[in-house]
Amino acid sequence: MADDARFDWFADTMGVRAGERVLELGPGSGASLTRIAARLGGGRIVGVDRSPTALAQAERRCAAEIAAGRVRLVDGEIGKVSADRLLDQLDPGRRFDLIFAVNVNLFWTGPATAAWSTMRECLAPTGRIWLCYGYGTASSPTPPIAKLTERFAAAGYQCTTVTTDTLLAARATPLP
Repeated sequence: MADDARFDWFADTMGVRAGERVLELGPGSGASLTRIAARLGGGRIVGVDRSPTALAQAERRCAAEIAAGRVRLVDGEIGKVSADRLLDQLDPGRRFDLIFAVNVNLFWTGPATAAWSTMRECLAPTGRIWLCYGYGTASSPTPPIAKLTERFAAAGYQCTTVTTDTLLAARATPLP
């Protein structure tokens, strides 16, 4: 699977639909932003990243989508950037239908309490959270599912996973 093609698998797995409002945590150079934006029709994807270099690359890569209003970029670190700043990228009173991250290790290497809190504040009542891992190659590193399950539970979520031989997508569903 080519590197960028993995984003199609992630989008299919997450059930990305036209018209949705999507937040990507750590989009890096923007390859995922363009793939997801193409599926959104009148929707919008907002990418928040702490790296000015990555944001500059994403701005160049997504120039047409940014000009069309389908992609917006925010400079900030998830858990430190305010939920209000992220929600300001949407129409007033709206929240995100989907929040996802690809290869953001924060969520399995530590508790990420502030990041989970920001996601809760930004997510629509029927919204979805997905954390995705892998590069679509035989040597793709993915976190241990047991560790993801432990971290999700500590944040108040159940972890449900979908995998291929090289990719992992984990859905966070609130615990009862």
